[in-house]
Amino acid sequence: MLHAIKHGLRNLVTLTGRDGRKQFWLYAVFLLLLRWAVSTVATVPLMASTMNTAFTAARNSTDPAATATAVQANITAALPQIMLLGIVISLVTAAMLLSSLVRRLHDSGLSGWFALLPGVPYLISLAAAPREVAHTMAVMQQQGPGHPGAALHATNWSIAAIGWLALALLVAVAARPSTPGTNRYGPEPVDLDA
Repeated sequence: MLHAIKHGLRNLVTLTGRDGRKQFWLYAVFLLLLRWAVSTVATVPLMASTMNTAFTAARNSTDPAATATAVQANITAALPQIMLLGIVISLVTAAMLLSSLVRRLHDSGLSGWFALLPGVPYLISLAAAPREVAHTMAVMQQQGPGHPGAALHATNWSIAAIGWLALALLVAVAARPSTPGTNRYGPEPVDLDA
């Protein structure tokens, strides 16, 4: 796995050549884990703040509704920053994956332009995220903490479906079998584990 990660990081801007399936997927898993780790670390302060708010409100009030309102206000206040951070992390990891995806497409005999198949829906879902978060926040504030499912019911599931479509298209184009031997994009990739 380390060889695939090193290869992917060394070739972040190389759009020529070929990457084998194993090499691509190991690098993609690394980026997924990196994205998860950075997102988790970034949300720890929100979790700590929310828990502190909940405990403080619970200590100072016997009214569960007041406690729920305080916790919801804390979460709602942090959502825009979390959304922005999530979009930045998503764009950075997508950019880091792009060159490897292009080389993976080359390995299967396709043009790198096929990376637009998953890329366009992914960018559409990211572009729609701020509007969706703003809508969710408005619903949460309007309904209050007594209706925790209101935001879920108000979610625009078509945007979520576009995001899942992007993932399905990524898997479809990146899982294609390799072209044996040399193709128009270069020689068959060397097994980096050897």
